[in-house]
Amino acid sequence: MRRVNVSSGTRWEAEVGYCRLVKVGKQIYLSGTTATAAGGEVSAPGDAYAQALHIFQKMENALREVGADLSDIVRTRIFVVGMKQNYPGVARAHKQLFGKTLPAATMVEVTAFVDPAMLVEIEADGIEGLSQAALTSRPRIVEASFEPESDLALLLRSVDLPLPAESDNVRMLKAYVDGELVGCVGYERYAKSAVLHSLVVIREAKGEGVGRALVETLLAKLRDAGCEQVFLMTADTSRYFGYFGFAPVELGTIDPEVRKSVELSAYAPGEATCMRYVLGQR
Repeated sequence: MRRVNVSSGTRWEAEVGYCRLVKVGKQIYLSGTTATAAGGEVSAPGDAYAQALHIFQKMENALREVGADLSDIVRTRIFVVGMKQNYPGVARAHKQLFGKTLPAATMVEVTAFVDPAMLVEIEADGIEGLSQAALTSRPRIVEASFEPESDLALLLRSVDLPLPAESDNVRMLKAYVDGELVGCVGYERYAKSAVLHSLVVIREAKGEGVGRALVETLLAKLRDAGCEQVFLMTADTSRYFGYFGFAPVELGTIDPEVRKSVELSAYAPGEATCMRYVLGQR
């Protein structure tokens, strides 16, 4: 049975001898995780809610490395210092991320963590492949238009992305669940090639398979339109896109016209991984 280890690079992992996530078969085990930033400092001192959200983001990043997401989680274990004052914030964050999938959960009070600034530590277990079953409604995915005051414009502004102009070589798909816009993805066509970009899912819908549904719908649409390959650039989600069949490719091997796209030309050498999906291979 194959085992996969995923590290998040914190110094605690190297000092103690563990990794952020272990996947054996379909079973997923996430180590106790704190709100430690990449530089080693604890984020959001004194704010248990913000620390819990930071933890769940780190967990989501690790899960994406093995093609999973938060809706694959079936149990969480939460350790809190100062339960009386910090319980409300931690509980609010947990409900925000898991209020629809409802994993089994335990929350206990502890006296201290290795860094006094840490207020909460969370570990979790999951089973790969539960994401689609977790959706209460399959996303309704539609073509987007670019009105300045549209729901799409508001979503893009919330993550500091520009709204494309109708004259741009950009098209987008939007995902709705129960009438609410929950995500989008953009793409550009260049003859028989396409460039994927701007995959966005709102925080409340993360872990529910929305991103997966958007990517799979886009790939099917491009295949039906006669597209032969899709490219993207990613700084930190190469394993996530690898789940769909994307593989790393040298940027210099891509047709020069495709390389002129806003997405592929936005990164300096070494800043991101260029990936390609060959349509029809899966």
